[in-house]
Parts: sequence; C-alpha cells; structure tokens
Amino acid sequence: MNKYRAATVAASFLLAVPPLVASADAMKELGAYKDGVGTWACDAREVESGNGFKAVVEKTVDFDGNTYIERYYEIANPDHPNAWKGIFIMSYDPQSQRWVRSGVDNSGERNAASSSGWHGNTWVWENDGVNIVITQRGSEAYAFAVDVKQPDGIKRVVEAVCRRV
Repeated sequence: MNKYRAATVAASFLLAVPPLVASADAMKELGAYKDGVGTWACDAREVESGNGFKAVVEKTVDFDGNTYIERYYEIANPDHPNAWKGIFIMSYDPQSQRWVRSGVDNSGERNAASSSGWHGNTWVWENDGVNIVITQRGSEAYAFAVDVKQPDGIKRVVEAVCRRV
C-alpha cells in the first residue's frame, strides 16, 4: 500500500470512529493535577557531588483540559555542564486507573512513566529506571527528587525545591 493510500485509510478510520468522551472519574482525576499549572523556578543539587544548578518547569493544560504538558529544563553552569531538558505529555488513563506520561529529552531518548496520583502530599512517577518523587509544599512550592533504580537498591541522585514564578 503506498503512503498516500495508507494516509487516506487512516484518515477515513479516524473520521468514522466517534471521539471518546472522558468519564466523570477521569475528569475528577485530571483535576488533581491542575494546581501545578504555571511556571516554577527550581533550586536543585546533585546529591553525590553537592553541585547546585537551576531549573525551570513550565506546566500547561491542553486538549480541552484532558492533557497536561510539562517542559523541564536545567540551566548549565560550570559545576553542572550537562543540563538536561525534556518535554512530557501527561493524562489520566481510566482503564488502568493510572496517570500516564510520555516524553523525550534533549538527547532524543524516550521517557515514559506512570503514577497512581497523589497519596497525601506525595506523587511518584515510576518507570523502569527512575522514580521522580514530588512532594507538595503548599500552593506555591514543591520539592522533587530523582531516584535511580540500581541492582542494589534505589539511589537518590537529585533533590530540588521549586517555587511558583
């Protein structure tokens, strides 16, 4: 099948399938993330070396309130020359009853994770190699940590505090 015919078949299929309407449970869950929308300035440090760096987090909501987009970027400095950047698309999957996240970073690597959402003031994004642990500190600040999964256990590599700009 040539690429034009494949595109026509795909477009026809999309037009024939009615859009899914988010369930009330999904919409309730989606509301759990809305307080994080905005721009955040972060003071971070590498745990092992103690080297500090700045980062910025920009969170927006899109697709009729059903999707959150997060841009994260670190600012390079002499002690932290390899600044990491990533963009993530997040939503709630009512079938699995989990939040899902997919993104890419400045090296082209894919980054996917899932979460069961808030438990008290803590949210954990889990993937095969890393957990991102977010701790709410009121409406104007939160902390996050990056925990790398290793054969001998979990190793915390970054800690940060972010404040609303």
